[in-house]
Amino acid sequence: MYIFADSGSTKTLWVITDSDGNKLSEFRTIGLNPYFVTKQRIISSINEHYPDKLDPLQIDKVFFYGSGCGSKDNFQHLRDALNEYFFNATIRIFSDMLGTARAVLKNEIGIAAILGTGTNSCLYNGESISQNAISLGYILGDEGSGAYIGKMFAKLYLEKRFTKELTEKIKDETSEDHSSILSAVYSGQHPNRFLANFCLFIKRHIDEPQLQELVSKSFERFFDKYVLIFKDYQNYPLGFCGSIALNFKEFIEPIAESYGIKKLLFTNNPIDGLIEYHKLNKFA
Repeated sequence: MYIFADSGSTKTLWVITDSDGNKLSEFRTIGLNPYFVTKQRIISSINEHYPDKLDPLQIDKVFFYGSGCGSKDNFQHLRDALNEYFFNATIRIFSDMLGTARAVLKNEIGIAAILGTGTNSCLYNGESISQNAISLGYILGDEGSGAYIGKMFAKLYLEKRFTKELTEKIKDETSEDHSSILSAVYSGQHPNRFLANFCLFIKRHIDEPQLQELVSKSFERFFDKYVLIFKDYQNYPLGFCGSIALNFKEFIEPIAESYGIKKLLFTNNPIDGLIEYHKLNKFA
């Protein structure tokens, strides 16, 4: 049996397959970003949710794709934990960015982008990443991400630059004001997630011209920072993974077309794409 994991900082989806890639079971754990979890926490989380009917010692290969896994120096304790739990398995750990590229593009050369709470992109050669964008996080970068769109939205709201009618809708539906927003952004535990949550309101009211302009400008900045940096970008397919890309694709498509990009790909279930990628490559 094989096991595939798609891990973010908040949650991890695990899928167990047979040797032909057919799904046998799946389960979820906390996010296993090695920057934030210890070896013992990783083991206990897997043990708590691993399906009783399947023996972890029967797992032959583990394909783990996760945030925080871009540097081997950072995830040795993750590897140790997986080796300890899946004692008989070969462990392979990859970055979430490579996971996005493989899930969306499979073996096709192209540009892959994560566009969710945060954002990142890379040029992919059909197997590995050949060039990474520079990602500076939600404070200095992440243009086009949920956190970025939410930050611009909060700024306009607090500066009273929305129409009176839209401002009243925001007050009524979010219950956020000057004090609560500043407190969440500057003192909260997860300000990026707090800001990204405003995208739910934006999506519900996307017929508002001011919100359309905000989203369009955010994605223009995304293309400038994460797509146009790659030489001959217009000759490659552009693949997206992430909730923001899926929920606002009608804004992404015309911008991509304006830059001469002819092929766009979107996925809402990266782990299925990862299983397919490894099936195509004989589970290497």
